[in-house]
Formats: sequence, structure tokens, C-alpha cells
Amino acid sequence: MFNFRLVVVGLATLIFMSIGCSHKESNSVSEVKENSSEAITKQIPEEVEVRGNFKRSFEVHELEANGKIYYVADPKRLLMESSNKIGQDGYYKSFETCVLGVIGSEGGYGPTGKYENEITVSNICV
Repeated sequence: MFNFRLVVVGLATLIFMSIGCSHKESNSVSEVKENSSEAITKQIPEEVEVRGNFKRSFEVHELEANGKIYYVADPKRLLMESSNKIGQDGYYKSFETCVLGVIGSEGGYGPTGKYENEITVSNICV
């Protein structure tokens, strides 16, 4: 008899929980429905042109421009190709350049997390 009561109470609880959860919509879903075009626009990163001095050395991979220092993410290795073209074949690099890229949100970038800003290079400017 005790097991039967335990089963009935368990089933009743399960039914009430499923009814209560099925009628509630989360806030984040309604916000996305209302602002879906704004959310999509904000997710598309904007490419910018940045001119400055590129430096590469031990734990340094940066672009200094307009008073800011950006950690450089260069997945296509475009800056390495540019440095080779101007005769900088070694590991240490330093030259002025112009890049097109996407600036990331502020955070800790680089091997030690010391950079507050990041730029991901997509092309070299003319």
C-alpha cells in the first residue's frame, strides 16, 4: 500500500511539473523574437582599415595605431609575407603597414593576456 501511494504522489508531481514548465516562455526567447534584426546586425563584425607599426618578437605580435596597441591575429600569415617582401626574413619584425581587419571586443589577448584589444587581419591595404 505504501509503494502504491509513493507511485501516485510521484506521478502527480511529474504531471504538475510538466504542466507548469510547458506554459512558461523564457525572457531570452521573447527578446530574440522582438529584436531579431538588431541581433543579427550586431553579430556581423565590421571590417576596418588600420594603419600603424607592426612588431613581432618573443611574446609580442602587435600593431600600434592611433594610440592603441592591438594584439594581431593573422590567420592567413599576410604580415609575414609582407615582411619577407621587404627583406625581413628573421623572427623579429618591425615595419609600418596598413591592414584590413575586424577589431575584437576588449579582453585579455595574446599569450600572456596583456593586450586589451585585438585585430584579426583579413587583408593588407594598398
